[in-house]
Amino acid sequence: MSEIITKIKSSIEFKNYDLVPTEKNKNSKRKYGLSQYDIEDYIASLEVEDLFKGPEPDRDYPGEELFIFKKEIKPDVIFYIKLKYKNNQIKILSCHEDET
Repeated sequence: MSEIITKIKSSIEFKNYDLVPTEKNKNSKRKYGLSQYDIEDYIASLEVEDLFKGPEPDRDYPGEELFIFKKEIKPDVIFYIKLKYKNNQIKILSCHEDET
């Protein structure tokens, strides 16, 4: 499991990632005044303990795996982060306030 963490940190360090601009992602960034650099820092700080689920099969893309993390980014604010590693790049599908 630490392999995905290493890939995440490396991808963020070298700006080798794609953050999907969904409405939830954009709204959470706006609500909490988060910059792109803040998002990078939070994702780069993910640890194995933050893993909530995964690897899970991606129902939309058979053969690909998803990883879901939950991390407190500010006091009492948990973010839900769903990503996958594909083509030597991290694809950040979700990065928004947790809804549970």
